[in-house]
Amino acid sequence: MLGMRWEKTLNRNKRRVVLIEADHNIIWTAQALNDKADEFLEILRSQRRGAKIAFCLPNGALWVAFFLSLQKLGLAAVPLDASLPDQACLEIAQKLRCKALFLRGKFHLLDNVRGNNQAICCIKITSGTSAGLPKTVPCRAEHLIADGSNIIRTMGIRPNDCNLAAIPFGHSYGLGNFILPLILQGTSLVCAGRFVPRQLIDWIGLYRVTVFPSVPAIFRVLASMPGNSRLSPLRLAISAGAPLTADVAKAFFERYHLKIHNFYGSSETGGICYDRRGDATLGGRSVGKPLAGVTVTANRGIIQVKGAAVATRGGRWCMPDRGEWNDKGEMVLLGRRGREVNIGGKKVHPSEVEQALRAVPGVMDAVVWVASNSERPCLLAAVETRLSLAKVQKFLSIRLPEWKFPKHYLVTTEFPRTVRGKVDRASLLEAVRTASG
Repeated sequence: MLGMRWEKTLNRNKRRVVLIEADHNIIWTAQALNDKADEFLEILRSQRRGAKIAFCLPNGALWVAFFLSLQKLGLAAVPLDASLPDQACLEIAQKLRCKALFLRGKFHLLDNVRGNNQAICCIKITSGTSAGLPKTVPCRAEHLIADGSNIIRTMGIRPNDCNLAAIPFGHSYGLGNFILPLILQGTSLVCAGRFVPRQLIDWIGLYRVTVFPSVPAIFRVLASMPGNSRLSPLRLAISAGAPLTADVAKAFFERYHLKIHNFYGSSETGGICYDRRGDATLGGRSVGKPLAGVTVTANRGIIQVKGAAVATRGGRWCMPDRGEWNDKGEMVLLGRRGREVNIGGKKVHPSEVEQALRAVPGVMDAVVWVASNSERPCLLAAVETRLSLAKVQKFLSIRLPEWKFPKHYLVTTEFPRTVRGKVDRASLLEAVRTASG
């Protein structure tokens, strides 16, 4: 189905430039991209329909061409993170029962005889593991098409827009905001395997970029860059993958006179909520309202998502985050769901403390855990800020009673993050434990 949608887009855009590899200044028309995809067909034709094919490629024309070739043949694409070592790619492909792995320009056949599902077109690999296996989300073409269509409609992505792709194509965010708009309507891409933030500013002007989906870590760096450069003709900056603080949104707006729009989603559901005007993001108020085509409910803090893009049986998914609606009908995230801790006979939820810490002026992010020991449970907190702990606690006292304060803190100017832009919670927790003794 995705292959057929691409053919329709191709027929309307054969000579049009649809992809630019900015790090090498290589330009690809839709026809050239399709010709490259057809070259891959020769090594893939022997695979049975529905076979899982893993591939590890950086953002670029080869990634898109290989993905298109898999869709043309009805094979299930399993995109792996380009930062993974070769051995890790091989182990993941084996564990997921892939029939083959495309790695460093070579096609490796794997000795797996089971696992075909003709309905699956793509398998997203998400953070975490399940039963020793990478956590996966098998998607049918209709899931991806629905997600791409919801994003295009809600965000106002146009066929003549140009996306700057600074996040991996294979992540759910990248698929929905880059690959699907390209396949469905020919929205062009500017991408690079590697880059530094200064290059992003230059590429926006050089290649006439109009839409920039990214993550808070990149927006924070861009907001703090010296100089008076502008981002013309950029009209839309989108942030997802992790919480974006109001401080970063305000600093970016003051520096570039452009609002950032919060975007909330997951691998299982695709896009969920979006701040259409950017005001909710600028004020640190919420992640916006549900996307067109998506139904969201919040009952006692539990967020449930329903829609054609939800890649689960029944088309429903309960998020691991807690949330509630504000008086403007916007979704306010309250942190991760998890167990409460009883302190002095009173209960407190870690997400409540996280929310209060993130509201402290000058705090970029915060994570709070429940720690149990032989005596009694307590809270551990990591705070990303340049403020001193004393100043953080002073501001925190305005929002919380002292008995809700974490017992141990780690204050650092920068959290460890994964390639997806998310906080590396495992590494951060280990640092907190070490610091607390």
